[in-house]
Amino acid sequence: MSLWSKFLDLLFPPRCAFCGALLDGEDGVCPACEAALRGLEGPGLRALDFGPCAAAFRYEGVVRQGVHGLKFRGRRQSAAVFARYMAQAAAEQLAGAFDAVTFVPVSEQRLRQRGYDQSRLLSEAMAALWDTQAEAVLEKIRDNPAQSGLSSAEERRENVRGAYRVKAGARVAGRRFLLVDDVVTTGSTMGACAAALRSAGAAGVAGCALASPGVSSPGRQGE
Repeated sequence: MSLWSKFLDLLFPPRCAFCGALLDGEDGVCPACEAALRGLEGPGLRALDFGPCAAAFRYEGVVRQGVHGLKFRGRRQSAAVFARYMAQAAAEQLAGAFDAVTFVPVSEQRLRQRGYDQSRLLSEAMAALWDTQAEAVLEKIRDNPAQSGLSSAEERRENVRGAYRVKAGARVAGRRFLLVDDVVTTGSTMGACAAALRSAGAAGVAGCALASPGVSSPGRQGE
């Protein structure tokens, strides 16, 4: 470890990506959360309206805690740790299904409030593990209410309908995209993004999230 790294650790002690506890030499995850994660292993490959979607964990316990830390408590450094699990899930469940990486973007208003786009951070860290780069090909054009406040799948679909579009000049036609988000529930948000990609000529879209609360076997539609 360099002197500069040691100095930064003194100023900003490393914390667990999931629970926020101070670490003592562990690689991003404390022993308690590491043990808990083994009981929260991914719900398997979900078959959503737009295509397959892999999730690394169930959206419960320390995983939910970690997502909230990333999204609402400014723990953006957690993205690099989460990306390791997501990259593994994508490699195991979606091998050969994509040749480019992109992400579900937040609105400009949400970006100003939060200071960063958590899904972009996740996608960039995942892509770096594969020696490539995530591409910002989508933009959100409407600051709709949060999906978490809506109960039914139909409400969620209507809430994001037309909320995303492909950026002008983005290279989409004929390419197969891995679409990255932090959590996938009904798949409505990813579905709206996938629709925008397909309307611009994308050859395929597969999803990958850190967590999902639902379980669907291949061939079933998402919740």
